[in-house]
Amino acid sequence: MKDQRRIPEIPGKPSHALDRWFRQLYVAGLLFNPDDRPEDIVVIGTGESLFTERESLVLTESIDRLFECHGEKVYDVALKYFYKAVGITPDYSIA
Repeated sequence: MKDQRRIPEIPGKPSHALDRWFRQLYVAGLLFNPDDRPEDIVVIGTGESLFTERESLVLTESIDRLFECHGEKVYDVALKYFYKAVGITPDYSIA
C-alpha cells in the first residue's frame, strides 16, 4: 500500500476527475506523457525506475480509464499541467 500513497487513486469517470488526477500528479512531481508506459520511465542521472511495479500498474489502469472516458481530452489536460510545470503560459489569442 505504501506505493499507492505516492500516486493518485484511480480516477472516476466525471470530467473533473481527469483534471484532478493530473493536478495531483503535477503537485507530486510525477507528471509523465500519457503515451509513455510508466514502467519505462526512469530517473535521469540514476537510470532507476521512477515508479514501482505496483505504481506502474495503477498508473496504466488510470490512463486507460481516462482515455476510455475522455478520449483525446486527456492530452489537453496533461499538456496544461506540463506547461504549468515548466512555467509556460500559452497565448491562445493567436489561435
